[in-house]
Amino acid sequence: DFVNLTKLDLSGCIKLVELPDFSKATKLKSLNLWDCENLCQLHPSILSIQTLEELQLYGCEKLKSVKGNTYLKSLKRLEVRLCLSLEEFSVSSEKLTTSYFSFSRIKSLPYEFCCSTYLVSLCLWHCRELIELPYHMKTLSSLLSLDVSGCCSLRSIPELPPSIEVLLANECTSLERIFSLMAVFSLNRSRISFENCVKLEEESLNDIMEDAHLTILKNVLYWLTGQYQMINYYEYRRMDGRICYPGYKVPKWFGCQTTEASITIELDQPYYQLLGFIFSCVVSQNIPPPYFNKLGTLNIRCEYGHVGDDVKHTFLITRLNFVPERRRNSEDHVIIWTYQFPDEDMFREIEMCDDDDSTSNQKMSFRFSVDRSDEYGKRVEERKKLVFIKGCGILPIYASTVVDVIQKLELEFKLQLNPHRHNSITRQSIDALKSKMIRKIKGKSHRLPKK
Repeated sequence: DFVNLTKLDLSGCIKLVELPDFSKATKLKSLNLWDCENLCQLHPSILSIQTLEELQLYGCEKLKSVKGNTYLKSLKRLEVRLCLSLEEFSVSSEKLTTSYFSFSRIKSLPYEFCCSTYLVSLCLWHCRELIELPYHMKTLSSLLSLDVSGCCSLRSIPELPPSIEVLLANECTSLERIFSLMAVFSLNRSRISFENCVKLEEESLNDIMEDAHLTILKNVLYWLTGQYQMINYYEYRRMDGRICYPGYKVPKWFGCQTTEASITIELDQPYYQLLGFIFSCVVSQNIPPPYFNKLGTLNIRCEYGHVGDDVKHTFLITRLNFVPERRRNSEDHVIIWTYQFPDEDMFREIEMCDDDDSTSNQKMSFRFSVDRSDEYGKRVEERKKLVFIKGCGILPIYASTVVDVIQKLELEFKLQLNPHRHNSITRQSIDALKSKMIRKIKGKSHRLPKK
């Protein structure tokens, strides 16, 4: 009869078996049931409370069902993690923005669950018995992130809305088909990953490779217009476009590529037009366990410099949980990424070597390798250099490249912008960027935007 109760925290109540009737707790907003490992059922009244905004179920190992018959009006955040026995799920809310599932036994999501136009993030991590996703997910107009990693029974991903920024489907070992990324044009997409999706059909893989070119270049536009400062999901701040999928060769649109771990390229335009680079590597799956730290992190190191210059610079790209040990005998993978474009030292050296009035035709060398770290994360120097990079590619990005991309988008896709997203690229920012790049092509100007 706690009519004024707004928050109840029962986390760690390991002997709790069931909950009483909550129908009179008409003001309850938050219920935390973390690590209630013996909880067997939720009272139906809990999923009828119209003021409930947050429900957390974590480690409720014996809970088999979470079902409500009422369409909730206030529930915004739902977490159902490590509920290993959960088989039945039916909860819906018009205000749901974030939903996490992990290690549950649910086979599908109810139709009503995916009707929220407020849903921003949906995580279905390691729901190993999940067979399908609702076909109408394309109506989730606010969805930014979908993570179905570890859903090893999932066979297809239906069409998603243009708002999607991050799509992670790692370890979906039964995945055969995905929607056409090329058919769903978006300026927002920045990270796509299909690590160890070894059953992907050729049509889907080809679509991923074709879309990767536009996705990465659009990410460059996002960064150059300053929009990266406003991206509102957690670990992908700033310019960090990444794409990963099973494969054995660098995409054809990388003009400079090789089947080795190192490559030398020629800069054929003036330094003041150079904005940075896009990188690609083919990474072997036969990487021994010592190259991963305790968190399963793999570091790819890039060493670069000017041909004839003994000074070398390096930067790292960190891959979390890439090619885990249990999967390392499956297939090689292609990684494509933009990165906070390499530090100013690279550009200062190019500027010093370049001729004031003409292209320099400078040559730069890049070498990629996989770092080995000790238990403290410190790099271990190997006497024998083991090569786990089976190919690499470099694509210089010039001001003229950006102008070409904008014109292509304007011509082929009418440059569809989303006026309802506060962090979307606007028509004004695109026009301003295009004008800036044209000025850069015509003569020297400030090369990089301020950090």
